[in-house]
Amino acid sequence: MIIQCPFCGAKYEAPPGRRFYVCPYCGTALSEGKTYENVYIFKPAVDKTAAFKAVLNFRPTAAPEDLPAASPVEAELHFLPLYLYYVSFPPLDQLATYATALATSSPPVPLPTGFRFPARWRTPFKPTLERVGVFHSPDLDPEAAFTSLQEVVEEARAYAQVFKVKIGVEWRLEGLVYYPIWRLAYDYRGRRYSAAVDATDGTVLYMEYPISARGRAEALGMAAAVVAGAAALGAMAAAYVGLPPALGAVGGGVASLGAATRLVLNLAAARVGKYKAEKRL
Repeated sequence: MIIQCPFCGAKYEAPPGRRFYVCPYCGTALSEGKTYENVYIFKPAVDKTAAFKAVLNFRPTAAPEDLPAASPVEAELHFLPLYLYYVSFPPLDQLATYATALATSSPPVPLPTGFRFPARWRTPFKPTLERVGVFHSPDLDPEAAFTSLQEVVEEARAYAQVFKVKIGVEWRLEGLVYYPIWRLAYDYRGRRYSAAVDATDGTVLYMEYPISARGRAEALGMAAAVVAGAAALGAMAAAYVGLPPALGAVGGGVASLGAATRLVLNLAAARVGKYKAEKRL
């Protein structure tokens, strides 16, 4: 169906039956045909120049030394929709907290597994006619999105167990939150690579990068070191229990071949490296 934004007048296509609709141009949210007021935003603190600098100076494993000389090609700021919840754990009222969960099943950039978005430091959102980025609509039901906050629930239960108290879990939806992430593209020696940067603090979340010849050689060396180290440990372990050290060395070397093979395939044999940030607490 076609929706016309009551604020900026833009028309956009959206599937029927959703609880919320967000104008991709100005961020105005609609719910049940009316403007939804409980909307917040994390303001971008990192501009596109700083975002590119963070990526090109990041230097993941096996990246070329001259990567900072790569050319920025494209930068687009995306605002991911989050649901804001107030979560309580009766009877321990002191554990009540605010939490956010990703409200879309298909974010425009790859995100770290288990990435936890903050709830603090959000500010009220007011739409503007100035184009600041691309706003995305929620496509998950709030109840379904809440399941991603299982870690928050488990932390509360672990705390309650210390006092031998059984707690319940209750939540209510407090609103929508927009979270800014830069989607970037850069050129290195005629090839294009993509990246994603957290626009609130400059953290590199995802990055494709070229693998240098030196990087491939280092990967092979690292793989050999893994096998050699495992063989040495196997020899020592065998000698400790009275077995021939050679037998332990062979066993350790064989056991490490899987890790070494993955390392070689991921770096030595690849043309494009891929970095993905660890989950953030």
